Amino acid sequence: MYLFWKRTSLGSILVSQDGMCDFVNSLCEKPFKCAQVSLSSADNALFLVITMPKDYDSSAMVSLETKLRNTFEKTGLSVRVSWVELAKTSFVDNEALASLAKKPVVWAIAVALFALLLKEGIATLLWSLFWGGAFYAGVLFFQSEKGAELVRKLRGMAGR
Repeated sequence: MYLFWKRTSLGSILVSQDGMCDFVNSLCEKPFKCAQVSLSSADNALFLVITMPKDYDSSAMVSLETKLRNTFEKTGLSVRVSWVELAKTSFVDNEALASLAKKPVVWAIAVALFALLLKEGIATLLWSLFWGGAFYAGVLFFQSEKGAELVRKLRGMAGR
């Protein structure tokens, strides 16, 4: 979404809300995260909603506010920060899993498994998954320290 900032003789200046949020996040240290950005063209004010963990040190919050004000005053914007405490929830936001679902190779493998199930049946699918899992476990083993040691011993016995 684009936020209206100013109207000039050359036209309107619009600012990307997601881009502004990403920029603010690049300035934030780890537990803090920008959740919302809005602009007020009348006041030239940037309103930020920043999340923080419960019972966090207020000196880090003051430091971040100062950093944000110093950064945005160069652009002619005053900054107003609203702090929101995050409560611990049982829901875990797993970005790695979400990014995995966006990869075409994952969907290709899923459809290939579904096609195998339809064409050959459940027994063939289970055997394919078994041998694929066994091969995967073997590769993981040989990449580990114990596997590398076993390879060295076998090469030593072979005279290499």
